[in-house]
Amino acid sequence: MRHLAFTLCTLAMASVSIASEAMTGEALESALDACVAEQLQQAPFSGIVAAGNGKQRFEKAIGFADQGNAAIAQDTPFRLASVGKVYTQVAIGLLVDAGKLQLDDSVRQHLPELPSAFDAITIAHLLAHRSGVAPMTRPDLADAPTMAGAKAARDVVALVAAKPLSFAPGSQEQYSNGGYLLLGAVIESAAGENYRNYVEKQIFKALGMRSSSFEPGADAAVPLTRMAGPGQPPAERPQPRIEFPEFKASSAGDALSSASDLQVFGSALIGNQLLTAKTKAAVFPRRSQPWRIGQAGGSVGSNAVLWVYPERNSWLIVLSNFDPPTGEMMAQALNGVLLGEACKLQAPRRMPMP
Repeated sequence: MRHLAFTLCTLAMASVSIASEAMTGEALESALDACVAEQLQQAPFSGIVAAGNGKQRFEKAIGFADQGNAAIAQDTPFRLASVGKVYTQVAIGLLVDAGKLQLDDSVRQHLPELPSAFDAITIAHLLAHRSGVAPMTRPDLADAPTMAGAKAARDVVALVAAKPLSFAPGSQEQYSNGGYLLLGAVIESAAGENYRNYVEKQIFKALGMRSSSFEPGADAAVPLTRMAGPGQPPAERPQPRIEFPEFKASSAGDALSSASDLQVFGSALIGNQLLTAKTKAAVFPRRSQPWRIGQAGGSVGSNAVLWVYPERNSWLIVLSNFDPPTGEMMAQALNGVLLGEACKLQAPRRMPMP
C-alpha cells in the first residue's frame, strides 16, 4: 500500500473550461488542514479525506483501518454504503450512450415480469427516487433468504415487486433502495450480463480502479461501531460490526472503493471520459448551484461521501469506518473550504442512515 503523506500535489484530471473561484495552492492546503483539525475537535473521525481543485490534490488519513494500528492508505478500500449508487447511475448512462435504453423507458419494457402497477414507472423515476417503489432502507430479515440466494440483480425483482408502491410514480420523492435494486436488473436486461460484471468491466477496469470491488478483501477498512443491541447503551469504544453476509453489495450500494480510485472516478465524471455531456446532464440533473454529482451514504460502521463539481473542476471524498454521521460532518465542514467559503464546522447530531 502507498501510505499517505499530507501533501498537495499534482493530479492528472480532465480540464474544464469553467474556472473555479475557490482557493488554490498553499492557501487551499492551509485552509483544508485547519478545517480538518477544527472539525476533529467537534467529533471523532477515522478514515481518509481527499479534495481536488483543478490540478491540485489534498489528502489526509486519520485513525486506523481496524481496532489495532493498521494504517489507512490511499488505496485502502472502504464500504461506500449508498455512494455505490453512483456506479449504478453511471452504468445506466453508459447504456444510454450505447443506445440500449432511454431514461423515459418504462421499467416494464426491460423487466416485463413486473406487475401492471409498475407500468407508469420510468428509468428516470427510479434514478431520481420518484418511482414509489418500496424504500427498503433498513435490512428486513424476511428478505434475507432471497437476498442471500441472489446470483444476479434480476433475482431480487420479485422480492421488490411484492412490496406495495408508496405513491403514484412521479408524484413524490422518497429515497428508495428498492428502486435501485430494480435499476440493477434493468442494467442486466439491457447489457445482457450480470450487474457486477458490467460495472467491474465498464467502470472499474476501464478506469484502472484496482482497489474497487463488491466483496471486501483482507486489506479493507474494518467497519467500527459503537451501536449495541436493543436496550443496551452504546459501546465505550468502537467495535467491529456484526456482518450479515446475506445482505450483499448490490446496485443499491455497499460496494468498496478507495480514495485513490474515487479520485480517478471523480476526474472521469468532471470530464466526458465515461459519459457524453448530454447523458451526464440527464442522469445527474442539476439540483444545486454549483452543479454537484454524487451523494453521501451510511450504514453501521461506515460513512462515505463523494461530491463532484464538474463546472468547478473539483471533488471531495470522505471515507470513514465509523458510524454516521462522522463522515458527513467532515464533508460538510470541508465542502465550504473547497468552494472558497468558510470552514463549516459540524456539531454531533443524530442522522438517519440511508
